[in-house]
Amino acid sequence: MKLIEATVLIAEDEPELLEIFAVWLRRSGCKVFTAANGAEALRVLETERVDALISDVRMPIVDGVTLVRRIYELGLTIPCILFISGFGDVDPREMYALGVERMIEKPLRRLDLIAALERSLMEREELWLTPMPEQAAQKISIAIEGLDEATRSRGFKLGRGGCCFLSPQPLAVEETVELSIRVSGEELTVRAMGEVRWYCAADRWAGMEFFYLEPEGRSWVTDRIRSGTTRGYIPGLRA
Repeated sequence: MKLIEATVLIAEDEPELLEIFAVWLRRSGCKVFTAANGAEALRVLETERVDALISDVRMPIVDGVTLVRRIYELGLTIPCILFISGFGDVDPREMYALGVERMIEKPLRRLDLIAALERSLMEREELWLTPMPEQAAQKISIAIEGLDEATRSRGFKLGRGGCCFLSPQPLAVEETVELSIRVSGEELTVRAMGEVRWYCAADRWAGMEFFYLEPEGRSWVTDRIRSGTTRGYIPGLRA
């Protein structure tokens, strides 16, 4: 989807920032709804179709974290959710699993917000076409029998924008990874490149966002995303 075709809901409790963000997006051709807190945002979502939600984390009445949890509990489908806050305010593992795609720190520039929104609205087939320019810092190989079996055994889980997996080695957030997934039941190897979005040293699980998928396995991933079996952007073990 192009930005000019999108309907965007902005939830922000600072009136000046709310107006600034709305002006930025309207200048880009978006249809924009605004809300001063999460409760107002939920009321908009009851009656309007929204392609993207941009939400502050700290808001009165219903904050951004509670808003995202409520959206997930209600089963509402929002193609992309962007969080604006400091990264220390939220647990990225939970937020990515609940559907958040981007976490952007304040203060932010118009170009950064527009670029993040455009990327989130882009079709996955287009988004994952271009190889990363640099070599990955880590190379990891895992093997699964099939996606259903791996999900049941909690060995691997696929999301709308990435995956989580049991890592054989320690990883760092924002570290680039080349991940090779051998699907033995389908005699297929899926090769992905991307960045680590969260890593838990206690259980050695990692969440990775895809930036590039090699052609051989790209359709395998996109077909399973289209099946609608996952709502998490990068799933955690419980979502």
